[in-house]
This record gives sequence, C-alpha cells and structure tokens, in this order.
Amino acid sequence: MFFCARCPALCASRKQIVLPDVSDTMRHLPLLVIGEAPGADEDVQGRGFVGRAGRTLHRLLESFGLVRWYQYGCANIVRCRPEGNRRPTAEEIWNCGDYLLETLERSEPEAILLVGGTATSVFCGSGPLHTHIVDLRRGDHQLNLDLCHPRLKPFFEQRAVRVFAIPHTSPLSWNRNAPDGRKWSEWAKEEVRVLSAVFAKR
Repeated sequence: MFFCARCPALCASRKQIVLPDVSDTMRHLPLLVIGEAPGADEDVQGRGFVGRAGRTLHRLLESFGLVRWYQYGCANIVRCRPEGNRRPTAEEIWNCGDYLLETLERSEPEAILLVGGTATSVFCGSGPLHTHIVDLRRGDHQLNLDLCHPRLKPFFEQRAVRVFAIPHTSPLSWNRNAPDGRKWSEWAKEEVRVLSAVFAKR
C-alpha cells in the first residue's frame, strides 16, 4: 500500500498515501466513518480528517458521545489527495476499492457513516444526497446491494450493517440549504442523533 501506483494522476498530486486509522490493536470498530478523499491537511500530515471539515465532523460526533479511536475510526474512498481537491474519478475509486473492502473486513463495523455526496454515491448509487438519506431512513439504514459499488458489495452480502449518510462537513456544504429549506448541518445532526441511539441501546 505504501508504494501503490495504480493511479498515475493521484501519484503525481499526493505527498503521501493516507491510511485509515484502523490498527491491529483496534480490529473491531462499532462505527467506521468514510469520506471522499484526503485534503491538503491530510496529505501533509498523513492522517485523515484532520482539516477544518474533519474537525467539524469530530465535534459533531463527540457532541453525541462518539469519540475517535474509541467508538469510531476513519477512512476514505480513495487514499491519495486528488489535485485541487477534485472528486476522484470512477477509475480511481475502482482502483482503491479493494483497499476499502479490506478496511471494512478488518474493522468489522456495526455501522458506517458516509460523509458527503461522493462517498454516499459509491455505496448507494447515483442521485441527490438528500434522496439517499431519505431512502436509507425508510429502509432502516440498510443498503440496496443492487446499487452498491461492486468492489464493496461482498462485505455487505453476509452482514447486516447499518449505513447512515450526512453532507460533507466543509463550511461551504455545511451551511447550504437542503431541499427542505433547512441547513445541511441540521440534517447531519438528525442522522448522528439516530446513529448514536443505535449504540446507546447495545
């Protein structure tokens, strides 16, 4: 993994590969948070979710009693920063898919939190983010495997893992209005509230 060269464009733009924070000593995770790709801060530090958007996410989760490295770990759809923070291409997502599958199998999460439209579309198919959030709610937060990325489908075929989705936590996305007129941040709080209640009942 440290020498992966599957995606020439990502190899050219990255400073380093940003690995998920799932270690051998923390094999099982109640929750795995999955975002799109490392940003500039993550690329420099070699750790995911450490920039402004990441800190916003951690504050939100901590406000509901979820603490990184204890209740949850973090990963991305792709492990290298795309130039200019562009969205990863379908080929790049495919190339990194088996690494993400390995992370899922290694951490065995009981629930997954998808952050942003790109990460959500990989698991839930194309379409607007708010539609995916509503569909997940209606389906008791179970994936429609017909829409899930084929690289990741094997993980869910024999597991009942609950999947939640929230908007990207960057200030630009966070403060935009959702289709119902509320801020996206309010939608995110609702989803994390339901997510935290799942673990409170264990």
